Amino acid sequence: MGTAKFILAWGSLVACGFAWLVGYSATAGTGDHTGTAWPADSQLARQAGRPALLVFLHPSCPCSRATVEELSRLLTQVGREVAATVVMVRPDGFEPGDEHTAVWHSVARLPGVALVVDPGGGEARRFGAATSGCTLLYDAEGRLVFHGGITAARGHEGDNAGKSAILSWLSGAAAEPQETPVFGCPLFDG
Repeated sequence: MGTAKFILAWGSLVACGFAWLVGYSATAGTGDHTGTAWPADSQLARQAGRPALLVFLHPSCPCSRATVEELSRLLTQVGREVAATVVMVRPDGFEPGDEHTAVWHSVARLPGVALVVDPGGGEARRFGAATSGCTLLYDAEGRLVFHGGITAARGHEGDNAGKSAILSWLSGAAAEPQETPVFGCPLFDG
């Protein structure tokens, strides 16, 4: 009888842990919001006459690996149709160079992607990004046409609504949906 109770207790713990993990992976970040146009006070370069794709990442977010993989797949499909920039937030408390993590090196290997450091997250705040993986697509005139994530869950690679919306807009159709949840770690403490 003792063995049966142990197995039942162990099974219950495993089930609870699995349920927590599934719930966590499906929980989107909060606080991402943005205006409808490229911020006039941004120091990020925007190429006039060309759509711009921005991705904000936290260097220590394990979920961001999937975002980088999805970005790679997206850029393989669209080529040079869009100017892609990854903004690596260097959180307060990080020393210069601390942002050079595995996530950083994955981005650095992507051809044609500008990789910039955002000390303290000033640019992320300016664009309204609060969650690692926040992806923004602007048209050639600097109007926001998509805001959201390009993964379907935390750390999940594969087909997702965000990447589909960006591909749709770049192919000449409206971005549908125009906003998706962002699955990642907070860019800022608190």
